[in-house]
Amino acid sequence: MSQGFMKQINSLVYSSDLMIEVLDARFPERTRNVNIENRILEKEKALLIVLNKADLTDKTELEKEKKRLIKETQARVVFVSAKEKNGVRLLKREISIVKGKRTELTIGLLGYPNSGKSTLINALSGKGKGKVKTSSKAGYTRGLQKIKISEGVYLIDAPGIIPYNVRDEFELFLVGAKNANQLKDIESAALRLITELKEKIKKEFGVKSTEDMEILEEIALTKRFLASGGRADTQKAARFLLEKYDKNEL
Repeated sequence: MSQGFMKQINSLVYSSDLMIEVLDARFPERTRNVNIENRILEKEKALLIVLNKADLTDKTELEKEKKRLIKETQARVVFVSAKEKNGVRLLKREISIVKGKRTELTIGLLGYPNSGKSTLINALSGKGKGKVKTSSKAGYTRGLQKIKISEGVYLIDAPGIIPYNVRDEFELFLVGAKNANQLKDIESAALRLITELKEKIKKEFGVKSTEDMEILEEIALTKRFLASGGRADTQKAARFLLEKYDKNEL
């Protein structure tokens, strides 16, 4: 992260009463930013971790992650599906607990690109997609926006943060920082996605194979993605699979 960007983050932490870190429930460790978490705790600010897209993963695994995160950060942890608005009421309750008798509460919101922050803001404010009005607040570094989500509760949304220094395009795709159209090697990325989500993908498509390439071929045949001679078109199957993941359908 650049020095200028860290100034934004420091300003955000300093100006907030509560910091919310949005993680992908499927890959919480990959989407954490431990350095910023430590900075928040050093400043003795309240930290609330939101495991977003909770509907896309196993509840038992989520509970394990919750216990681990609480132990490591002493933060409150909430499961949310911002898209479906599940868990939003619990999140609002946690915010109310922190607000207490204060007349005003300022919340800083952190998360990697496409973590679902905008959807979460709209769910908290009760407004539809694209309906939340934002305005620059004087005194804040360019890029930080202050949004009123309810009476006396304001949220400052920071630009998306890639939580660690990673150049691997598949890792960037996995955490939402790249989409399928930005990948150079579609088939290799699809095979790695199968490795990551093998049992889920097998169940989703009724696949019997166990080897990654065989799974991709079976998906191609099932979906009638065929090349010349009736062979499985694994390129089309790969793009189909990656785009489903992009749409949070896996």
